[in-house]
Amino acid sequence: MVIAAALVAMLVAMALVRLGWGGQRGMAVGGWSLGALSVVVLAGQAGAWGLAIGTLVAMLVPIAAVLKAGWSAPVRVRRAPREPASVTMPRRPSDLARRLAVFVLVVPAAFVSAQILAFGAQAVVRQAGAGEANAVVLMLFLQPLLWGGLMTWQMTRSGPAQMIGAPLGASVLGAVMWGLA
Repeated sequence: MVIAAALVAMLVAMALVRLGWGGQRGMAVGGWSLGALSVVVLAGQAGAWGLAIGTLVAMLVPIAAVLKAGWSAPVRVRRAPREPASVTMPRRPSDLARRLAVFVLVVPAAFVSAQILAFGAQAVVRQAGAGEANAVVLMLFLQPLLWGGLMTWQMTRSGPAQMIGAPLGASVLGAVMWGLA
C-alpha cells in the first residue's frame, strides 16, 4: 500500500513539475520535493526495484505530455531543404586555408599536446614513487581524455587564432612537468 501511494505521489510530483514549466516555480519546487520524497520512500520500501519502478512511473507524465502536444500540434508547412553553410564547399582559397588550419590545430596539434601533457603526468607520478605499470596506465588513460578535452575547447572558439592557446598551454605544462620530474 505504501509503494502504491509513493507511485501515485510520483505521478503527482511530475505533473507539478510540468505545471511549473509554465512559470509557477513554486509548483515545480513542490513537484521535485514530492518526487524526491517518493524516491526515498520507494527505495526504503523496495530497494532497487522501487527506484526502477518509481523512475518508470516518473517518465510516464513527461511522455504523456509530449504525446499530447504532438497529437494536438498543427501540421507545419515544410520549407524547401537548404544546404547548411558548414557543408558547402569553400569558394575562396582563404576559406579552404582556414578549414585546413582548424583541422591541423584540432586533430594533430591537440593530439601531440595531449600526449606531451600525459607524458608529463606520467613522469611526475613515476617520480612520486608510483610503479611503472601504474604510471603507464595513467598516461594511456589520460591521453585520450586530454585530447578530447582540448578538441572540445578548441571547437568552441571562433577561429584558428583562438584555438592555439589550449594546445600550446597543454604542451608547455606537460614539458614543465616532464622536465621537473
